[in-house]
Amino acid sequence: MRKTDPDDVRNDFAAGLADVVSFYDTAFAAVTGDKDRTLLVEHTFLAAAVLWEGYVSDLLIAYINRDTTRFRQHLKDALEAGMSTKQKTIYTNYASLSVPVHIKKGDIIELVDAGGNNITFSHFGELIEAANRWLVPASAGRITGRTAAQKASVNAWIAIRNHIAHRSERSGKAMNAALAKGELHGTGLGRVGPNAVNHVGSFLKSTPVGMQSPRIKLYLDGMSAIAAFI
Repeated sequence: MRKTDPDDVRNDFAAGLADVVSFYDTAFAAVTGDKDRTLLVEHTFLAAAVLWEGYVSDLLIAYINRDTTRFRQHLKDALEAGMSTKQKTIYTNYASLSVPVHIKKGDIIELVDAGGNNITFSHFGELIEAANRWLVPASAGRITGRTAAQKASVNAWIAIRNHIAHRSERSGKAMNAALAKGELHGTGLGRVGPNAVNHVGSFLKSTPVGMQSPRIKLYLDGMSAIAAFI
């Protein structure tokens, strides 16, 4: 059985993100209006964030497919957790669960999310929980071992993505809370001071003090770097 290679998933994401960056550079040079560039920045960010969501989902599936040891234990634990006391007694005395070492990719996807959607996480902490629940330590460690700044960066772009998509008061508050995290200080990714970010496109388009690149580029570079680490 041919297993999914996590490196192939990384390479696919890197290529997709490079296409987004290339499009942004070409389009930014072609448009000169401030509103047009603001719209371009927002759509570019949204495209990159959607790529990231698919990448994380595909990477987790690839990790499980490569080594199912921890996932098989998870399936056993999940089965037992749903049993009543009587069912557990019957299961312990008269039944057993045999999960094959090699699980097909399609079966893994169905077991993880029977709805056929990407596996999505509202913040990095949820991703860590999933990694510890499904992945062997060597694979999980690539995710759990990220720095506080990297974790905060992921949380920030998830929050920005949600606000661009929804434009609600709630998503705006969540975005500003994520951007105010101390772990982002010095990265150029967060907001400084008490003033809230009310215009996300302008925020992404601007260049932070002491930085050479606008925030949109800092975020895209961050996605590329963190994707390679995990």
